Amino acid sequence: MNVTVPVELGPRRYEVRIGSFAPEAIADVMVAAFGPSTTGVALLVDGGLADDARAAAVVAALAAKLPNVNRLDLRAGEACKSLAEVERTAEWLAARGYDRRGAIVGLGGGATTDHAGFVAAVYLRGIPFATVPTTLLAMVDASVGGKTGVDLAAGKNLVGAFHQPRAVVADLGFLETLPVRERAAGMAEVVKCGFIADPAILELVEKSGADLPVDLLRELVTRAVRVKAEVVAEDETESGRRAILNFGHTVGHALEAASSYGLLHGEAVGLGMIAALELGAGLGVTPRTLAERAVALLARLSLPVDLARRLGPDVWSRITVDKKRRGSTIRFVLCPKPGETVFRDLTPREIAAGLGAPEA
Repeated sequence: MNVTVPVELGPRRYEVRIGSFAPEAIADVMVAAFGPSTTGVALLVDGGLADDARAAAVVAALAAKLPNVNRLDLRAGEACKSLAEVERTAEWLAARGYDRRGAIVGLGGGATTDHAGFVAAVYLRGIPFATVPTTLLAMVDASVGGKTGVDLAAGKNLVGAFHQPRAVVADLGFLETLPVRERAAGMAEVVKCGFIADPAILELVEKSGADLPVDLLRELVTRAVRVKAEVVAEDETESGRRAILNFGHTVGHALEAASSYGLLHGEAVGLGMIAALELGAGLGVTPRTLAERAVALLARLSLPVDLARRLGPDVWSRITVDKKRRGSTIRFVLCPKPGETVFRDLTPREIAAGLGAPEA
C-alpha cells in the first residue's frame, strides 16, 4: 500500500509519495506537478546510478511523458555538492536553452537531490523542481523540506537556499539494491526522528534490528517523513522549531567533513546524536541512560558508535565554524527524553568540556 504525506505550505503545498511505483506512475506525478506550461525538464541523475536498471526505466518513462527532456549524470555522492559542480550544471542548462518555464528532476541520493534543488533555486533566479530519492537517507531527510545546498572546503552545507520541490516520490523499490552500509546510514535519520518527535520509532527499530521487512520499512519511512513534514509546515525557514531537525548534526557535519566524506552522512549524524546526548547528560538535561540507549540502538543497526576516538583537532575546528553558530556560542539541540527537545547555546569551552575534547 502506498502512502501520501502532505507538506502543508499554503500555495506551495506538495506531497511526498511513499511506496512501490511503476516508472510510468512516477512520470505521471511529475507531469501533474509541473503542469502543461512547462517547456522542458532537465533530469539530474546520480552518477552512482549509471548502470541501474530501475533508474534507467524511470528516466525512459519521464522522457516519454515530459517535454524537451535531457539527462545530465552528476558526479556520484558528495562530489557533486560544490559550487564548481553547480556552475557546470547551470552552464549545461543554459546551453540547452532551459528558460523560466523549465523544470528539474533530481534522481538519486541526498547529494544529488541537494544539488538539483540548489541549481533550481538559483538558475534564472528559481525554477520548479521535483525529486525521486533513491536512498533511504534521501527519502527521509534530504528530499523533504526545501533545504538545498552545497559544501565549502570550510564545512558542509555552508552555501544553500530554501526552495521547495513540487513533488517527491520515494520509490521503496530502489532500496532493494541499496548497499547494506547505505541502508544503515539512512536509518540514523529515522532514529533521529524518534528522539526528537516520535518515540515509537525507537521502539519499532529496537524490536526489529537491522533486518527490516518491507512493511516495517514503509512505516518507518512514513513516520520519519511525517515528522519532518509537520516541523517544516510549522517553521519553513528554520527560525524556530525546525532547528530540532539539526539534532546530531553540529558534531555530525564536522565529523563528516573531517573524514573527507569517508563517513556517510547518516553514520556521522549517528555519532553526532551520541555527542548531543552526552553533552545533555553532562549538563543535567539528558539522563545518562538515554545516551546509553542510543549507543546500543545505533550499534544494533551496525552504525559506528566510537565517538571519542574520532574527535581530533580537525573535527573540533570544524565545529566552531558550524552554520548554526551565534556569535560566540553554538546552538545545540538536546534531548531530555524521547520526543522532547530543548535548545542550548554553548560556548566552545562548554562543548569541549562536555565531549572531552581539547578546546581549539
